[in-house]
Amino acid sequence: MTRCLPALLASLLLSACAPSPPPTQGTVTTDQGRTGVTGYIRYWPGDLPIVLSVPHDGALAPAGIPDRTTGVTVRDSHARALAEAIRDALQARFGRAPHLVVCELSRRKVDGNRPLAEGAADPQAAQAWRDYHGAIDAAEQAVLARSPHGLYLDIHSHGHPKQRLEIGYLLKADDLRLTDLRLDTDATVAARSSLRALSRRTPAKFSELIRGATSLGGLLGARGLPAVPSPTESLLNGDPYFSGAFDIEAHGSRDGGRLDAAQLEVPRMLRDTPEHRAATAQAIAESLEVYFERHFGTRLR
Repeated sequence: MTRCLPALLASLLLSACAPSPPPTQGTVTTDQGRTGVTGYIRYWPGDLPIVLSVPHDGALAPAGIPDRTTGVTVRDSHARALAEAIRDALQARFGRAPHLVVCELSRRKVDGNRPLAEGAADPQAAQAWRDYHGAIDAAEQAVLARSPHGLYLDIHSHGHPKQRLEIGYLLKADDLRLTDLRLDTDATVAARSSLRALSRRTPAKFSELIRGATSLGGLLGARGLPAVPSPTESLLNGDPYFSGAFDIEAHGSRDGGRLDAAQLEVPRMLRDTPEHRAATAQAIAESLEVYFERHFGTRLR
């Protein structure tokens, strides 16, 4: 996705000359944000080796951009506010913030979590799509300028019956039903996951990385946030589950990128009120501290 970077950097230089308005949601205060060429993308730079993105909680729906006629157009309610709460919690805990990229254009107009041909049906929407991925590229390059590795989390919301976090690693439900022995000995499973690079560095077995006590799901579950996959939550036949999509394909390590990635699908009860978002964000911040120490060999403090 680095092909998006030159246009984004040019736009950032332009935006630096005139301050942009403050965010319209949440409590992010470290930076006013930076816009891309279209003005529909917000990027708050950070200094932690973590990138957050929100592709589906945009409210802007200009009449001049036609609605998409294929694919899902439902808004991920409260996903942006949750991402901002996560950024605030990380800033408070570590004195440093993650990078945050938000698409403010409605999902009816653009879907950054799909390939360009599917995600945009209009030149303006296509430019917003490029701005969005260009901002993630810029965040990735900033992380790698300071750290050898990093983590990218794509934030979404779901309405599935089971009120638990769904953590997507580009592995299908059938993959997650494999035995620990199969996960640990079949190298093709790790190779097609968004944690491909991390699986080759960490001393942990792949089953531990995906659903063990020190997996993201395991750490979140230990802090009161039920999550799948994890030691206590598994996928039964027929359970709906989001395994991840274009964002973590394009910016994760499966296809050679240096950031590992996961898609976080958050249930309503963990994002519907400021109090719930704050508690969820705090648990995520605590979990990431342990996760980075255990698997990245990095202290975030």
